[in-house]
Amino acid sequence: MRNLKSIAVLCIVAVLVSCKPPLPDGVLSESKMERVLYDFHLSQGMVEYAPRAEGQDYDAVRFELQQAVFRKHGITQEDFDRSMSYYLSDMDHLAKMYKRVADRLERDAEALGVAAGPRDAYAALTAEGDTANVWADRRIFVVRNAQQSNFQMWKLPCDSTWLPGDDLLWRFELKQITQSYGPGDLFADLVIYFTNDSVVSRLVSVGDKKDVELRIDNPDRLLPRSVSGHLFTPVETDPTRARMYVIYAPALIRFHKEQSDLAADSLAADSLLADSLRFRTDTLQQRLTPEQRRERQDVERTIDVVREKPYQAPRRGGKKRFTQPRRR
Repeated sequence: MRNLKSIAVLCIVAVLVSCKPPLPDGVLSESKMERVLYDFHLSQGMVEYAPRAEGQDYDAVRFELQQAVFRKHGITQEDFDRSMSYYLSDMDHLAKMYKRVADRLERDAEALGVAAGPRDAYAALTAEGDTANVWADRRIFVVRNAQQSNFQMWKLPCDSTWLPGDDLLWRFELKQITQSYGPGDLFADLVIYFTNDSVVSRLVSVGDKKDVELRIDNPDRLLPRSVSGHLFTPVETDPTRARMYVIYAPALIRFHKEQSDLAADSLAADSLLADSLRFRTDTLQQRLTPEQRRERQDVERTIDVVREKPYQAPRRGGKKRFTQPRRR
């Protein structure tokens, strides 16, 4: 019985493999395409981080390194472009490929001891604490300057762990594949919606950057309701200017304000309220007439008390004698 089950599983796998559509002529296999992309981005990094020498044509250096990558893998520029066009037809599949390429680049960089960058400061953060990484969306985005592929977005609702005054930082790393040289036209937008219906956003051009950070501070101590981000590039109809952006390693860092700062602001507000009430009371007193103000003042009054002498009975044989009360 166990052998029959094993045979059945093998038959199902064989059927699934046989049903997989073959690659068009001239298109690189998935594994080979990943190896080419790895060397391609490695060559780009060599140009981007190399010391700059005056008068050196870095576009020419970039082109020569790309051609060296193609020669290493035994392909041509046309083979690479044809394969990229094929894999771009399935953005989700391409995103998975790029994630494996990015993971390999990071592992090799760590092995060489060069994995130092602004992202490392937030790499160990979790979704809890005063400084937390609350990212809960895709790990990789692909944007290209073609119809229906030039825009990506994400949105995150804010739960009860968010507090009034939270600051926010959206950061990610960016890689490009392009047939032309010079910076691209990729724009990133971070938007915060608050519970009082106000909106704050920040839009930056990031086409020429490798590590991107967008930060929005919250000095008015508003309570966020939701957060969203957008990635956009203009459509290019010239095929020789095709460009693709890969956005990976995203993080959304939330910074809680210190509770002592919140308490200080509350005390300051209470003090202002008390001062305002005191000012209003003093103002009302100033509007009274002098007679009214005197009547409201406490006055010490002195009352004269008159005592009478005790009555004395008349002596025998004598006349009655009365005494007048004497004022003391």
